[in-house]
Amino acid sequence: MRLALNILFLTVGILFQIESFAQCDPYFKNPHSIRNANYEINLQLDHEKKKILATEQLIWINTSPDTLNEMRFYMYLNSFKNMESTFMKSANNIFGQDITKRTSDTWGWIDITKLIDSNGSSLEYRYIQPSDDNTEDQSILSVALKEELLPNDTLILNMNFEAKMPKTIARMGYAKDDFFMFVHWFPQACPYVTKADGTWAWNSHQAHRRTEFFADFGNYDVKITTDKKFILGASGCLVSQIENSDNTITSHYHGEDLIDFAWTAYPSYEVMEDQWKHVYIRLLIPGEHCTHGQRLIQAVKNSLEYFEKHVGEYPYTYLTMVDPPMKGLRSGFMEYPTFITGGSFYAWPSNIRSIESLMIHEFSHQYFMGMVASNEKEEAWLDEGFVTFYEDCIMEEYYGKDQSLFNICGYAANNSSFTRNEYTSLDNLSLDIINQPGWKSKGDTKPIVYAKTATMLQTLKRLAGEEAFDKMMKNYFNRWKFKHPKSQDFYAVANEYLTDLLESKYGMDLNSFLDQSLNTTRYCDFKVGQLRHIPIKSKHGWFGNQDKIKYQEGKKTGHFLSKVRIEQLGTFEIPVEIEFYLDNGNVIKEIWNGKGRSKDFVFEGPSKVKSVHIDPEQKIFIDVDLNNNSYFSNPIDLSIKKYSAKAIYWFQNALQTVGFLF
Repeated sequence: MRLALNILFLTVGILFQIESFAQCDPYFKNPHSIRNANYEINLQLDHEKKKILATEQLIWINTSPDTLNEMRFYMYLNSFKNMESTFMKSANNIFGQDITKRTSDTWGWIDITKLIDSNGSSLEYRYIQPSDDNTEDQSILSVALKEELLPNDTLILNMNFEAKMPKTIARMGYAKDDFFMFVHWFPQACPYVTKADGTWAWNSHQAHRRTEFFADFGNYDVKITTDKKFILGASGCLVSQIENSDNTITSHYHGEDLIDFAWTAYPSYEVMEDQWKHVYIRLLIPGEHCTHGQRLIQAVKNSLEYFEKHVGEYPYTYLTMVDPPMKGLRSGFMEYPTFITGGSFYAWPSNIRSIESLMIHEFSHQYFMGMVASNEKEEAWLDEGFVTFYEDCIMEEYYGKDQSLFNICGYAANNSSFTRNEYTSLDNLSLDIINQPGWKSKGDTKPIVYAKTATMLQTLKRLAGEEAFDKMMKNYFNRWKFKHPKSQDFYAVANEYLTDLLESKYGMDLNSFLDQSLNTTRYCDFKVGQLRHIPIKSKHGWFGNQDKIKYQEGKKTGHFLSKVRIEQLGTFEIPVEIEFYLDNGNVIKEIWNGKGRSKDFVFEGPSKVKSVHIDPEQKIFIDVDLNNNSYFSNPIDLSIKKYSAKAIYWFQNALQTVGFLF
């Protein structure tokens, strides 16, 4: 009851402060989340010094059954204060930048200058390192409370803070003198949530290179004062602007049921606006990129349509898209609640659709990072893997199943094949597992967490069928949106909707499939190992005994034994369909349970097996080599297909590398 009253109090308080809105209506009639972390921030940007001065009020509700004596905050901007932070210790080069050569004015930091509770009492605070023993790291702050915070009680903290933005690094900071991207820029409450064993604890990981988001839902009311020359974009919706007498302007943004707030400022943005049903779309783009602005907007409109049909409705009435200028390109390629950034160049060819693919990828995060909001620090696959999967689905739905990514003089590639190839081209397929915290990975997480997960989901969709898969995903999304699900929650929904179907069709164990995919380094590689034809003769030799013994000359019967060996070169156990084509035109279909290293099939009759096709519809998309899945009595050289796929893979990588380095 106390929790409900607190939420009601906060909601009513906000409603009484509503101003006339200029862009859209950001206020929900009913909350979508429990809104236990609510922020009111007022800040002023000193663009010459690259600093902000701000006040922040946090209204935070203890939703746990525990009594708390401290509050914890992310202070991730301090990760770029020096080379001794946990984040920087693992990096000398980020997006083509040699970090060791940074000058004094290009580092960044954040510092609280005043912190009081609702009674006006000053609070003591200190930096802690819950993830490691690096005492130099200042990315997590612990605040000692003067009074115990009981279950369902509300904590109100008021603070002043100062932040110095770094020269662009890890998608935040400034470029030249006038481009700014503000992410992880304010003291943000760490979540106090349940662990896998059901107990409650602070989820307050330090900033690591391979981790991103996890925060509580709440309302953000942010007023940003800048020089009048700047054009702004932000999470939430612009509800008012006030011109001040000192040549500044104060922009008031409001967003509800968000887990974070990001914003950008740049005087040379062009503003392109559009509408999709209830969603106001605002694209900030440099003038030299405007020729492909409508392509980016259409990509997002396609995404909104696809998600509404296949997953669930986008509830917000706004979305800000940013295509950074060349000097700010390292700030792109990222997602924040209701605010996404892409990356492109002047005169991008229309038959190379990587800019659309990127924008669709970042929009898809609005569902799995923004609304479902799993713990991306510990279980990134629940966001990045799903997002990559839906990026591929949307691109192929709207831009062509076989040429969604590019089509250059008939040389084409689609998204899902490129994603699969990113995983299957790994030198060591068994180096890492999908489901683990980012900082425990042994190498680049993208081919495993992004690509392998997406390929696993593509396999699941092809086996279950689109209708059943969509039904499962709609229920997962609607059941868990705004609730921070864990891996076991997805397992439960998948089992509820797909277990019986897959068992009846293929004899497939869904839990085994998910566990092998996510928690082991096993890989799948079926192969037609052998096809032999043995003519069958009539009886040949001596038959009978003693005086009744008789020699019989064997003769050809016109029948054959066709012996086929199907091999599993990997160790991934999954049922697979196999088709055997006979030279009389008949087709024999079998299912092998995929257990063991091989399975022999023997056929006897007047017709030979002329070809064998494992998984003919390519449902087992996670199979790492599809070229060895077929065998013909008269072999056809298919190696050109393999090298074509390799060429497509490296061409796309070259495009992405250019985007990251410049």
